[in-house]
Amino acid sequence: MSKLHLVFGGRVKDPRGLDYDLASIDIVGVYPNYAAALEAWRGAAQRTVDDAEMKYVVVHLHRLLEPDLKD
Repeated sequence: MSKLHLVFGGRVKDPRGLDYDLASIDIVGVYPNYAAALEAWRGAAQRTVDDAEMKYVVVHLHRLLEPDLKD
């Protein structure tokens, strides 16, 4: 089974939090493993490194889809 990961980002109200402005959400993509997702996250985050209100994250979709499975 693939361990799907979602990479997305956008403008946040507070850089320490995850309260996103939904109008600014940037879906980078869905990836089959953490390594690929991390590489995509790094690329997206690096493009916006000078903007403290932009934040990108990796979401472990496989944990949401099957929470009882161990990594």
